Amino acid sequence: MEKNTKEMNISSTTLAAVALQDHLLQDLQLGDLSLADPFNTKKHSLSQKLRFQEKQRKNALKNIKATVNTGLKKKKSNGKQIITACSEEKEYVLDPHPKPLSLAQKIGLVPCNKDQKQLLTEAEWSNLKQTSTNRDDFKNPCAICKDEFRLEHQVLLSCSHVFHKVCLQAFERFTGRKSCPMCRHNSYQTRVVHDGTKIYKHKSAARIQAFWRGYVVRKWYKHLRKTVPPKDPNLRKTFYQDKLSEITDRLVAMTSTDYIDRFLSNIDQSVFESRNVFQYFDKNLLNHLSDLDWREIEMRAFERGATECPICLRCFSLDTKLAGENPHCQTERNSKGDFLALLSCSHVFHAECLNALEIFSLDDNPVYSHEDMIDAAGLLSPSIGHKCPVCRSLYSKHIVSV
Repeated sequence: MEKNTKEMNISSTTLAAVALQDHLLQDLQLGDLSLADPFNTKKHSLSQKLRFQEKQRKNALKNIKATVNTGLKKKKSNGKQIITACSEEKEYVLDPHPKPLSLAQKIGLVPCNKDQKQLLTEAEWSNLKQTSTNRDDFKNPCAICKDEFRLEHQVLLSCSHVFHKVCLQAFERFTGRKSCPMCRHNSYQTRVVHDGTKIYKHKSAARIQAFWRGYVVRKWYKHLRKTVPPKDPNLRKTFYQDKLSEITDRLVAMTSTDYIDRFLSNIDQSVFESRNVFQYFDKNLLNHLSDLDWREIEMRAFERGATECPICLRCFSLDTKLAGENPHCQTERNSKGDFLALLSCSHVFHAECLNALEIFSLDDNPVYSHEDMIDAAGLLSPSIGHKCPVCRSLYSKHIVSV
C-alpha cells in the first residue's frame, strides 16, 4: 500500500513538473528545450533556410491588404455579402474563442487569467471603453506608431488600451506572443472600435469650420479697413494716402495697357509706310524734272528774294539788282566762289556750303569739285538721304553760275 502511494506521488510530481515546464515554454516563448536531441543534429542547411524564408516572404506578399480602404477595389455582388459603411462602423470581437488553458492551469498549479475563462460581455466592453475614453486614449496617438487613428481601424484590448489594428498585428508577429505593448498583459481579448475615427472626424470638421470662419472674418475686416476710414487722425491720414496712391496706380495701369501700346505701334507702322511711299514718289518726281520745271523753280527763288546763304549766312546775288540793294553783299560776292546750288524746293545755297554739308552728313554720295560743277551743265541726280536744311525735303540740285 505504501509502495503504491509512493508511486502515485512520484507520478503526480512528474506530471506537475511536465505541466509547469509546458506552461513556461508557452508563456515565455522559449521554443523546444527537449533533451531528446541535445546536440540539435536536425539542423537545416543554409539553402533550406533561405528557401523557407523566401516562401514566407511570398506568402506575406499575397496576404497584404490595404490599411485604408481607398475605394479602388470593386465590390462583388454575386450573392456574397457586400461591406457597406454601416457594417464598417460596426464593432466586433476579433477573438471568437478565448485562449485554451494550459495543463498547469487545468491542474491548478498556475492561476488562469479572467480573459481565458470566458468572453467579455457587452457591459464589460462598455466599461473598458469608458475607461479608455476617460484616459483620452482615443484622442492621443497610437502608442506603437505615434500617429493619429484617423480613418483606420482601432483595437480595444481587455486591459483598456487602444492601438491601431495593423500596428497591434505587426507587434504580435514581431514578439511572437500576445502581450500588451503598454502593460504587458498576456492573453488579452481584442475588439474593433471606431471611437478614434469619430473623434478625428469631429476634429477635422472643427478645423474646417474654424478655417472658413477665420477666412470670412479676415475678408470682412480687410473690406472694412478699405472702405471705412478710422477715427484716429494719423490712421485717417494714412488711409487717404493709400486711397490716393491706389487711384493713381489704377490710372497708370489704365494708360499703360498693352492695348494702347499695340494701337500706337500700329500707328507708327502706318506712318512709316506712308513716309516710304511719299519718299518714293518724291524721288521719281525729282529724277524727271525738265528745263521748264527748273525755270519755274528759279522764278520762285527770285520772288522769295533770298540774299544770304542759310548755311554760312553770307551774302550771294542772283541778280545785280538784288546785289545793288545790299552793298555788303557786293563785298562778299566772290567769297564763296561764283557757283550757287538751286534745289528743287526753290531754296538757294552756296555750292561749296551745300557740298560740305553733304560731306558732313556722312553719306556715300559723290563729292563734286568746281570742274565737275562746270561740266555738269545743269541737273544732277537727287541725293538719297540728303534733305534740304531749310524745309527738310528731298531735293535735286541745279548748279547755277553767277
